[in-house]
Amino acid sequence: MSKYWNEADQLVLDQLARDRTKYCRLLDGEETARALSAWLCETASVSDHVYRWIDPIEIESCMGGTFESKIEDGGARRGFKALSVNPRLWFNRRKIQMRVPVDTVMRTNIQCVQYTVMPRDIVGKNERICDPKEARHAVEAEIRVPDGTPIPQGTDFTVLEGARISRDIVKALSARYRITWAGC
Repeated sequence: MSKYWNEADQLVLDQLARDRTKYCRLLDGEETARALSAWLCETASVSDHVYRWIDPIEIESCMGGTFESKIEDGGARRGFKALSVNPRLWFNRRKIQMRVPVDTVMRTNIQCVQYTVMPRDIVGKNERICDPKEARHAVEAEIRVPDGTPIPQGTDFTVLEGARISRDIVKALSARYRITWAGC
């Protein structure tokens, strides 16, 4: 899907230009979002681990030893896996946390997210690896790795109570990664 960020941004800026105070506030916010994005990218480049919360159904995609995005409608993929530098981020509806060591291969594949105060409502299946993200989502501290990036040795999974995972998947994953059961 082609996105027209520059044209959309210009429409927003043209409207805000009528009110100098709002316009300056937006520019200040954008400067802060860019500084946050730069800090996040630097943090990701020196982090020992990154994280991902997943649903039990998604864990099967880890069995091949590489990060793979899910197949969307029409058979296409997003082309990346979103991870977080924020170890405290928690999606309570997702029952499994991956803690991924940042090895050399991971480090060279990390693509940082550019946060912006400009409107960026993107439906998940239409989001691509280079797309910016609204600053209201900055707590996610998101980074992205392309599909096919190897999941590093030393990755571990913490499975929360209530997660239903087939024994075959557990057996296959535990041959390669550590699995911890929490609250079971």
